Amino acid sequence: MPLEMPGNAYNFRLDIGGEIVGVFTDVKPPSARVENIEYREGGGAPAVRVLPGRVIYEPVVLRWGFGLSPILWEWMSASMAGRAEYKDIALIMIANDGESQTGRFNMFRCLPTACSMSELSALSQSVAIENLEIHYENLERILA
Repeated sequence: MPLEMPGNAYNFRLDIGGEIVGVFTDVKPPSARVENIEYREGGGAPAVRVLPGRVIYEPVVLRWGFGLSPILWEWMSASMAGRAEYKDIALIMIANDGESQTGRFNMFRCLPTACSMSELSALSQSVAIENLEIHYENLERILA
């Protein structure tokens, strides 16, 4: 059996409602963890038993050069104005050919919750980077 090569971590797209938005320099990808509920059985051995608890989804953070996509900015503006718009989004991993998918994370009921820009300094030679943090309620991973 041939050895499978891992996918590249630098070729990805963000899909919101079927439309590719933004060009990103860096993405903190979705992640999830399950809290443990520990208990001991009465009269049982001294072992501690574990049950699965609630699932905690860590937010996705998108970073890109200055010039927030109008679609993303309008979505964030709606949240800031108290008009939350929940959307389903997908982070798509792209193969070297630039077209085919190697993997996909579907995030459901997403809401932008934080937006920031890097510090501006005339003495610096750094690039202005904007950040957008997105929380979501459910996660699905699809391997190509």
